[in-house]
Amino acid sequence: MTAPNPNASAIERRELKKIYTWINEISSLQTRENALLELCKKQESVPDLAPMLWHSFGTAAALLEVQHVLLHHSCFGFLL
Repeated sequence: MTAPNPNASAIERRELKKIYTWINEISSLQTRENALLELCKKQESVPDLAPMLWHSFGTAAALLEVQHVLLHHSCFGFLL
């Protein structure tokens, strides 16, 4: 995971804090959708986003859950 740079500007530190907050919010069903939306907007400007997500506790499991739900609805949605 990327450690905060002591030489980073206050704006960069605030942005990193927001990113880590959104990563933590992926684990909650109530905040997951907004967190994923915000992180998608940042994917081009944050080169370390993938490793940050991968090394965050519970995030990979939550993303697999989202993928499973989407796949289930796309394959079996016509039965509902």
